[in-house]
Amino acid sequence: MLPDRNSGLLGSGPVDRRSLNKALAASGLSMAAVPMFASQVRASDLVLYEWAGYELPEFHPEYTAATGGSPEFTFFADEEEALQKIRAGFRPDLSHPCVGSIGRWRDAGVIKPIDTTRIERWDEIIPSLLEFEGLVVDGEAYFMPWEFGYTAVAYNPALIDPGGQGFSLLIDPAFKGRVSCGSQIDEAVAVGGVIGGFADPFVPTEDEIARLPDIWRQLVANARFLWSTISEYEQAMASGEVAASYIWTQSIPPLAEQGVELRIVDPVLPWMCGLVLNSDGAGDEDLAYAYMNAMLDPQAGKALVELYGYGHANRDTYPLVSDEILAANGLSDPVSLLSKGIFFKAIPERDRLITMWEEVQAGI
Repeated sequence: MLPDRNSGLLGSGPVDRRSLNKALAASGLSMAAVPMFASQVRASDLVLYEWAGYELPEFHPEYTAATGGSPEFTFFADEEEALQKIRAGFRPDLSHPCVGSIGRWRDAGVIKPIDTTRIERWDEIIPSLLEFEGLVVDGEAYFMPWEFGYTAVAYNPALIDPGGQGFSLLIDPAFKGRVSCGSQIDEAVAVGGVIGGFADPFVPTEDEIARLPDIWRQLVANARFLWSTISEYEQAMASGEVAASYIWTQSIPPLAEQGVELRIVDPVLPWMCGLVLNSDGAGDEDLAYAYMNAMLDPQAGKALVELYGYGHANRDTYPLVSDEILAANGLSDPVSLLSKGIFFKAIPERDRLITMWEEVQAGI
């Protein structure tokens, strides 16, 4: 999926980095969990294919401490773009897709099993994060969970009253020009499927697929705009230009700080992203495993929660974060959060649906 990761960027990577100017308190770093490397090995000998915004040193302090720097980062705008670039010959060592893409990436042969015994903190991962379909196949893990959260449709009650509507408020003609939605295919399928009442929005039947274009046409016609970066809808909601939108819920606290108190409608759409080990990476595999372990550091997780409001895979992260911050981001009970709503998953007929969505946006 997903996540728009933007700083004008989760189209190009996670989302707006509203808190990048906040200094994190320095924390003691333990070198015990990170292997020491020969002096000729450079931190940048590891190539990471990443959403923009996740390259922050706060997310891998142990790796920096052990190697003296950060990996070499290359950024992608969405997972389909990333997959196609890798298939065309790009050779990263690690990549950062989301759960809905894992089966497609594995079938394409661009990722390989992870030796979990080489990740010291693997057993600290919240167990339910490893239960999602396709992450473990034939006893082999192909994905290391790292961050999770949820998307939703939210509205400003000071501007509109949806009258108890759910996602269908986005196509209500009464709100024409006052709503927005994401432009990515995962978002379009999710929103269209929920509006249409599909049994599983991410796995539409043939009859449901036939209904999607009409739902999408209503959505496009009603929307003020389709956003590709979080900053677009945050600015529009802060100004009152948009009264309701499909959102990444990390936007709720910063909008509240600007006086915009949003209300979420059911259902929420949880998502999870993480790291995969690429099949043809040319870097030092020890570096790859050291980086993965460093990303599971609870101090890295604390930074993730405080900067972006996302949940972190390591269960030991949460005692390090204030109850106020956890509550503001819906993370007081992260396990419960993951059991709610409709979880993002792989979309069959993806290429077909992409073409259909592009045609609708083009007015075809």
